[in-house]
Amino acid sequence: MSKGFSKLIQSGIVGIWLCLIFVLVYRHYISGTELSSLQAVSQNQFKTSEEWFGIYLQNIKIGYIKTSSEKIGSEYRFTQYGETSIPQNDKTVSSTTQFKCLTDLDYRIKSFEFESRSGETFFKSHGELDKDNVLLVFIETEKQKKTESADIQGQPYLSLTIKQMLFAQGLEKGKRFNVPVLDIFSLKVTDTIVEVQDLIPVKVGMNINTAYLLKIGENLSWISDGGNTLKEQNPSGFVYMAETEDSAKSKGMQYIFDYLSVPVIKADKLLSNPEDLSHLKIRLSGINLSEYPLLNEGRQVLKGDFLEISKEKAEELKERNYELPYQDKDLKPYLAPTPFVQSDHHTIIYNAKKFVATEKSAFNLAQFLTSNLYLTITKMPTSRMMTAMDIFKTHAGESNEHTVMFTSFARAGGLPARMVGGLVYCKGHFYYHTWPEVWLGRWVAVDPTMGQFPADVTHIRLMEGDINTLAALGGIIGNLRIDIMEAL
Repeated sequence: MSKGFSKLIQSGIVGIWLCLIFVLVYRHYISGTELSSLQAVSQNQFKTSEEWFGIYLQNIKIGYIKTSSEKIGSEYRFTQYGETSIPQNDKTVSSTTQFKCLTDLDYRIKSFEFESRSGETFFKSHGELDKDNVLLVFIETEKQKKTESADIQGQPYLSLTIKQMLFAQGLEKGKRFNVPVLDIFSLKVTDTIVEVQDLIPVKVGMNINTAYLLKIGENLSWISDGGNTLKEQNPSGFVYMAETEDSAKSKGMQYIFDYLSVPVIKADKLLSNPEDLSHLKIRLSGINLSEYPLLNEGRQVLKGDFLEISKEKAEELKERNYELPYQDKDLKPYLAPTPFVQSDHHTIIYNAKKFVATEKSAFNLAQFLTSNLYLTITKMPTSRMMTAMDIFKTHAGESNEHTVMFTSFARAGGLPARMVGGLVYCKGHFYYHTWPEVWLGRWVAVDPTMGQFPADVTHIRLMEGDINTLAALGGIIGNLRIDIMEAL
């Protein structure tokens, strides 16, 4: 355990509770339920929502948060529940935190309840704002009970209730909000500055969505253009990543893929129909090209710092077809399972056998898997690197998940496949991307994320490996410069 982590633990459970609830109550005003165009949210558009988040501290998962909201008559109810388990010396310290509040139809505070527990230690508070703007709060701990009151100026929000107001006003880069917020601990109203710091393009399949980077006080939050909270972090080192319920509750070793921090490279020229191109010539600079030998293999030819990529034709690849399973021993590593590619799992094997029974040959199976996974996996960036069976259960993901799933089925069916990564062009930018390559007498690039068989010439292959190895490209491509010289 690092010195910094130990010091944080030694600061005590109360400090952890306060940090946790501080972010809990700041997080919900940017919650939502689905990716969509930015729109004002009125009382008629308000819908019940539920979100799950994994909590991380120094890249170690320590718990999860569930948030929900709903309209009940003439009130809105917001609820948050969080659990943390933090290793401390030879034991684990667990705690729970729950926060509820009721607001009027303008999302102004009417009442709240807060409770935190760790073993026999607990803290409870219940507050109500009367018609004279006097806040009466009842507080209880394992040692005492007391009542406090405070005169509240104006009509403040609780931090978790101001999302609708912010979206009604619209989010634009550089825009600032000054929001009066009630601190339920000090019972004081303070102005919180919210600033829209950046707009980040995020690739989702073949579409591009916008993530808004907000600074809320000292916290940073990334949200989708439909209001989904994607990630949050605070100065104390807590990081909150949007996950599915199963992922949020899961324990043990986790591989995080922070797609919001992966650099995006703006193209110097627009390509109107990249799938129709037969040839692409680009100049690469900013990295040591000799460290990436796969730049000069197969359909990619590297001469100096100029890279040329040629489109492969499906009809020519079909001539290299063969019956499955592949028999030679030379490609044995590309038929073997890995921690992520679970081609030896009975569920993967069962489905792969059904596919092979229908498709029979290497070309047909590769083509089938490309289209099948493109259609059946929901396009959604994920913050956790998942195994094949995780993906099989969720049927959701971006390029990492499509690539792992394709490679697992292919290998289980006797088709040699490898996972490669680099960049792909999409609507004016080059993005981090992974895709599989299958053996048809040579390595052939296919892309189930974009539904391309074979993959188009804007797929710039840098390296191959298991998916956690390819994820390291996120720390490399930010230094890369791409100049489009020729696109035919």
